Amino acid sequence: MALLTACTLLTGCSSSGGSTPDSQPVADQKQAVVGLGSAEQVAAYLEQQISTMSTKTVYTAATDPDHLLGKPDGYRSKVAFTDSRVQPGQVDGASASPVDLGGIIETFATSGDARSRAAHLQSTLKGLSAAEYHYYVGGSLVRVSRILTPDQVEDYQAAAESLG
Repeated sequence: MALLTACTLLTGCSSSGGSTPDSQPVADQKQAVVGLGSAEQVAAYLEQQISTMSTKTVYTAATDPDHLLGKPDGYRSKVAFTDSRVQPGQVDGASASPVDLGGIIETFATSGDARSRAAHLQSTLKGLSAAEYHYYVGGSLVRVSRILTPDQVEDYQAAAESLG
């Protein structure tokens, strides 16, 4: 599994068959080989594998609500996607985060940067109801909605694994 660390649910989901961030030295090389250098490219690939996923927003530096796009320790690209298995009644309408509605893909210069972002999110969200699943595709962090069941989230894991 050169491109994926198994599910990391921020509220403590056990990781089945997961590996540590340091055990994936070829992730960035593999990303370049398959041409997945941006969040948009990763999203397009995942959409081919997951019929319930649809890209909703491609962020720019001006529209990124986290103000990290293009900044020195930030991501290089970012997209939000929806998953049709998240039903309107499961999220809080207008205040729902893009992650709750499906997820976000953030692409970094290195896989280590993506893992650092995930660790920061994990410490920030620990104990909150805003937990999410994390998967890695090269230098990209795929953040998937906590609303989806573990069985549904396996679609994202399998799609990411198919790159390795």
